Amino acid sequence: MINYNNKNLRPKTFFVEMLRNRDGSFTVKKARVLNRANQYRRTVKRIDARDLRQALITNNITVA
Repeated sequence: MINYNNKNLRPKTFFVEMLRNRDGSFTVKKARVLNRANQYRRTVKRIDARDLRQALITNNITVA
């Protein structure tokens, strides 16, 4: 689990599949994060979609 409230984390790249509901709300279907081990090695790791959704709500991030 990633602690999104930790301000010392380096920037992360997320790949998120979201579904927009008729009432204007969004549902997170799939979530992945790009992990950088070093400048040559990268992996894509699945993360908990509910955890990411809660972090978006907690940090008041809006979807444009």
